[in-house]
Amino acid sequence: MNPITRWIRDHMEKYDHNENGFVDRVAEMSIHCLKKKDQAHGKTGRTQLYQKNYASRGDDRHFVAHSTLKASSAGMNSSASALEFYSMQGMKKREEMLKKYSD
Repeated sequence: MNPITRWIRDHMEKYDHNENGFVDRVAEMSIHCLKKKDQAHGKTGRTQLYQKNYASRGDDRHFVAHSTLKASSAGMNSSASALEFYSMQGMKKREEMLKKYSD
Protein backbone atom coordinates (compact mmCIF):
# COMPACT_ATOMS: atom_id res chain seq x y z
CA MET A 1 0.00 0.00 0.00
CA ASN A 2 1.08 3.51 -0.72
CA PRO A 3 2.62 5.11 2.44
CA ILE A 4 0.75 8.39 1.88
CA THR A 5 -2.60 6.60 1.56
CA ARG A 6 -1.87 4.58 4.71
CA TRP A 7 -0.90 7.75 6.62
CA ILE A 8 -4.16 9.45 5.53
CA ARG A 9 -6.25 6.40 6.48
CA ASP A 10 -4.55 6.10 9.89
CA HIS A 11 -5.01 9.78 10.73
CA MET A 12 -8.59 10.22 9.55
CA GLU A 13 -11.29 10.54 12.20
CA LYS A 14 -13.37 7.44 12.61
CA TYR A 15 -17.15 7.46 12.18
CA ASP A 16 -17.72 6.35 15.80
CA HIS A 17 -15.73 9.32 17.08
CA ASN A 18 -17.90 11.74 15.12
CA GLU A 19 -21.12 9.98 16.14
CA ASN A 20 -20.20 10.01 19.85
CA GLY A 21 -19.40 13.71 19.62
CA PHE A 22 -22.79 14.34 18.04
CA VAL A 23 -24.58 12.42 20.81
CA ASP A 24 -22.72 14.47 23.43
CA ARG A 25 -23.65 17.75 21.71
CA VAL A 26 -27.33 16.76 21.57
CA ALA A 27 -27.29 15.86 25.29
CA GLU A 28 -25.61 19.14 26.21
CA MET A 29 -28.07 21.11 24.09
CA SER A 30 -31.06 19.50 25.82
CA ILE A 31 -29.56 20.37 29.23
CA HIS A 32 -28.97 23.98 28.14
CA CYS A 33 -32.53 24.24 26.78
CA LEU A 34 -33.98 23.06 30.08
CA LYS A 35 -31.82 25.55 31.96
CA LYS A 36 -33.01 28.39 29.74
CA LYS A 37 -36.64 27.31 30.19
CA ASP A 38 -36.26 27.16 33.97
CA GLN A 39 -34.62 30.56 34.02
CA ALA A 40 -37.30 32.10 31.86
CA HIS A 41 -40.31 30.58 33.62
CA GLY A 42 -39.04 30.15 37.14
CA LYS A 43 -38.95 32.43 40.13
CA THR A 44 -35.61 33.85 39.04
CA GLY A 45 -37.12 36.07 36.37
CA ARG A 46 -37.31 39.74 37.32
CA THR A 47 -41.08 39.84 36.85
CA GLN A 48 -41.83 36.77 39.00
CA LEU A 49 -39.97 37.55 42.21
CA TYR A 50 -43.19 37.59 44.24
CA GLN A 51 -44.08 33.99 43.34
CA LYS A 52 -43.17 31.03 45.52
CA ASN A 53 -40.88 28.36 44.14
CA TYR A 54 -42.42 24.99 44.94
CA ALA A 55 -39.78 22.97 43.08
CA SER A 56 -37.38 22.96 46.04
CA ARG A 57 -40.09 21.98 48.53
CA GLY A 58 -40.38 18.34 49.44
CA ASP A 59 -43.52 16.27 49.43
CA ASP A 60 -44.97 17.66 52.66
CA ARG A 61 -48.63 17.69 51.73
CA HIS A 62 -50.48 15.59 54.29
CA PHE A 63 -54.22 15.22 53.99
CA VAL A 64 -56.74 13.82 56.41
CA ALA A 65 -57.71 10.36 55.21
CA HIS A 66 -61.26 10.39 56.58
CA SER A 67 -63.09 12.41 59.20
CA THR A 68 -63.54 9.40 61.48
CA LEU A 69 -59.75 8.92 61.61
CA LYS A 70 -58.96 12.57 62.31
CA ALA A 71 -57.87 12.15 65.93
CA SER A 72 -56.04 8.84 65.49
CA SER A 73 -52.52 8.17 64.27
CA ALA A 74 -53.99 6.98 60.96
CA GLY A 75 -55.59 10.35 60.34
CA MET A 76 -52.83 11.99 58.36
CA ASN A 77 -52.31 10.48 54.92
CA SER A 78 -48.69 10.14 53.74
CA SER A 79 -47.20 10.53 57.22
CA ALA A 80 -44.88 8.28 59.20
CA SER A 81 -47.47 7.70 61.91
CA ALA A 82 -50.04 6.58 59.33
CA LEU A 83 -47.46 4.28 57.77
CA GLU A 84 -46.76 2.72 61.14
CA PHE A 85 -50.49 2.43 61.93
CA TYR A 86 -51.37 0.72 58.66
CA SER A 87 -48.29 -1.51 58.82
CA MET A 88 -49.37 -2.73 62.25
CA GLN A 89 -52.93 -3.26 60.98
CA GLY A 90 -51.56 -5.27 58.07
CA MET A 91 -49.42 -7.42 60.37
CA LYS A 92 -52.40 -8.12 62.64
CA LYS A 93 -54.56 -9.07 59.67
CA ARG A 94 -51.81 -11.31 58.31
CA GLU A 95 -51.48 -13.11 61.65
CA GLU A 96 -55.26 -13.60 61.80
CA MET A 97 -55.30 -15.02 58.29
CA LEU A 98 -52.37 -17.35 59.05
CA LYS A 99 -54.20 -18.66 62.13
CA LYS A 100 -57.44 -19.04 60.20
CA TYR A 101 -55.98 -20.96 57.26
CA SER A 102 -53.36 -22.97 59.13
CA ASP A 103 -56.03 -25.17 60.76
